[in-house]
Amino acid sequence: MVKIQKISEIEPCLGFTEFDMLKKYRQSFATSELGRLHALFPFSELARQMHLKSSPFGRKSYFSPE
Repeated sequence: MVKIQKISEIEPCLGFTEFDMLKKYRQSFATSELGRLHALFPFSELARQMHLKSSPFGRKSYFSPE
């Protein structure tokens, strides 16, 4: 039977981590046209002004009000 290993045990064998990939993705998004547009709009402020909020009832929503 195949032994299941923790990712921390095999991580040194990998040349990258998921955090490196996420950091590169966020950097590339920030420099993209869509990322620059996203930075221009105050989504948190808009959600607050429209009284949008996460509901404490029911199942957890997939998307935040922002």
